[in-house]
Amino acid sequence: MTPRNSLTGLAVFASVTLAMGLSATATAANASQPATADMAQVQHAAIAQATQVTNTLGDASGGYYLDHGKVVVNVLDAASAQKVEAAGMTAKTVTRSFAALTNTKNALDAVRNVPQTTWGIDTSTNQVVVTIYSAATPATAAKVTSAAQKLGAGVRIEQKTGRLDLHIADGDAIQNDQGRCSLGFNVTRDGSPFLLTAGHCTNLGGTWSGGDVSGAQVVQSDCPGADSGLLTRPNGSGPGAINTGQAITSAGTPTVGEQMEKQGSTTGGGSGQVTSVDQSVNFDVGVLDHEFGTTAHTDHGDSGGPAYDGSTGLGTLSGGDTVTSYFYPLTLELQSYGLSLA
Repeated sequence: MTPRNSLTGLAVFASVTLAMGLSATATAANASQPATADMAQVQHAAIAQATQVTNTLGDASGGYYLDHGKVVVNVLDAASAQKVEAAGMTAKTVTRSFAALTNTKNALDAVRNVPQTTWGIDTSTNQVVVTIYSAATPATAAKVTSAAQKLGAGVRIEQKTGRLDLHIADGDAIQNDQGRCSLGFNVTRDGSPFLLTAGHCTNLGGTWSGGDVSGAQVVQSDCPGADSGLLTRPNGSGPGAINTGQAITSAGTPTVGEQMEKQGSTTGGGSGQVTSVDQSVNFDVGVLDHEFGTTAHTDHGDSGGPAYDGSTGLGTLSGGDTVTSYFYPLTLELQSYGLSLA
């Protein structure tokens, strides 16, 4: 793949490992369906409607998810179910509110120094899903298991063989003497153009170049905690589009069950499904907060690459285990740095 200055995500991969979990219930068929323009339109309309209705439910809402593009709204009582069904959506009665799931997830966030583990909210199962990789030490596995079990049936523990790596190296869009990355999103701030990518890429520092960009400098770099990095774009503004030509005109909040696409300088294009939100990923170098998990295939060199649904940008890639990939939300990056999409 030749270097392109559109949305191909900065992917500089250091040999830093990170632990991220899965919480998906997606089928292989769902995971491989591309997020076509028509599908994206349907999904965006469904998510907007679900957001509007669940906002009226208050504590009786268990969140929502997409099942083959159709919205399922989790509710805690019959009155809420009637309201959801009157709006033409499917209601599913669950035992835990979304606020309760968030509280459970936040309680797990107090468990620190546990690399090669991860947890996040899966609204499709009304649970917080904890994943422990075989690369975790026995002491770490025991610590996380004990904490999760104390929180009851709202937590599901999954064991997974292998380990996760921060995807940072062998990219083809932007590089310096420390590594190679892919451009995430072209963005602007106060009328000036910038390049947005993963923070574990920009943590390498140095001057970046590639395509029509040369002399790009690190402006901001946040990782761990967040995973955002901002570079100057000395050669003028770049297109607000994926390197396939797909325009990116807005940023959206990922939804469990949402079909998405990604671009990366190592694995190129591909699709998957959002499987978890508000994921805490315990890297060997620290915790990344608020990530969302997907079934998209990525590898070293894809870091910083974009996740998107049609014309809606969703996030930039942090890493994964080639089967499960984690992205940092674009909405948080734009808000944190005061950015607009190009």
